[in-house]
Amino acid sequence: MSTQQQTTEPRAPLDLRNGSATFLVALASLALANLAPFVMSALGGLGFDVVASGNILTWALLASAIVGLGTSRLASGRARRRLALIGLAVAVLAFGTASLVSAPALVVAGLIAGGAGVGAAISTSGAAIAALRDPNRVSATSGLVNRVLVTIILAVIPLVGIGQGSVFGALALISLVALVLANWLPEAPEQAEPVAVTTSLSIATPRRITVAGIALLVLFPIWGTSEDAIWTMAPVLGEAVGLGERALGLSLSLAAAGGIAGMLLVILLGHRIGRAVPLAIALVLGGLFKAWIGFAEDPVLLASLIVGVNTVYAFAFALFLATAAGLDARGRWSGPLVGAYLVGSSFAPLLGGVFIEWFGVPTFALLMGAVSLLAIAPTIAIARVSVGAERALVRAAEDTQPTERETLT
Repeated sequence: MSTQQQTTEPRAPLDLRNGSATFLVALASLALANLAPFVMSALGGLGFDVVASGNILTWALLASAIVGLGTSRLASGRARRRLALIGLAVAVLAFGTASLVSAPALVVAGLIAGGAGVGAAISTSGAAIAALRDPNRVSATSGLVNRVLVTIILAVIPLVGIGQGSVFGALALISLVALVLANWLPEAPEQAEPVAVTTSLSIATPRRITVAGIALLVLFPIWGTSEDAIWTMAPVLGEAVGLGERALGLSLSLAAAGGIAGMLLVILLGHRIGRAVPLAIALVLGGLFKAWIGFAEDPVLLASLIVGVNTVYAFAFALFLATAAGLDARGRWSGPLVGAYLVGSSFAPLLGGVFIEWFGVPTFALLMGAVSLLAIAPTIAIARVSVGAERALVRAAEDTQPTERETLT
């Protein structure tokens, strides 16, 4: 890469400040979803049954999704940092209140308000990832940080005791750490569209980028619903085969850790790994693992499959986010992506409970597995456009001052 390309490329290099802010804000944005099984258990301890708990969690996740989608335009512009600060401050106050009050109605209100607050973290962290170079590597690093910290959190909470104070207090603490770092988020670049698209990169024409972005915003939440339905129903699935609370906590912690190896691979290879092929492989494996869960009768086998599903999920999630980030460096697509994801996955607790009650575990698992398999073809097409758009943007940056670039090369 030439010196001129390094100075004109809209995406900024990853450093300690912008990286720590982006990754910790991203952690806060997904903490409610990542701790969903424990949130369900904590709500159960307050007297809510599984359907009521699923409804409450659905509304909290839906609040996150709505705010994340509604603020995506702001997150892709100059208001990015201010938006993150306001949203995370709301989340700290709301989750903190939910962890301390005794009235169930106030706990529910705090949980939903906290979900709305971290919605701002969803859009700002997603857009910030697009502002950094090598979306594959940055997305995977964000996922790696998320997996490591979530692994620790999921391991520690059962030791303390799964309850109102520990679960909702953990959400408040994560939001507070993100709030402290939010002012270091990378700002949106001034110019991020592929200005000059060569014949060889015709797959990245602006129209195809827009179509691919819209398709991704539809596909990603559908896939996410199938993934989170398995994750949030883990306590129900575990109870059916005799998997105890501590064993479940250990398996969930191992599941969170399982994505680390895949994230490290993406970090090491960066853009060289591509997106279409690894995403296709991940969707095949994830679909098969999810379907197999429905026929697992042994606690150890079920725990192993949960680990397998979440390992593949973490790997695919990072590449889906990289795919959106590659389409536009301002975060026009990566900003709303997680919000769109949560629109679908916010219904996962409710749909998971209803599907298991209506159809039983085997059919529920087969349906969730089929979603991944049906997503393979459109995902490959979208990923190819993303790679083309990223190459077009770099080519446009190189061509801004061709004479100087050729001299420096």
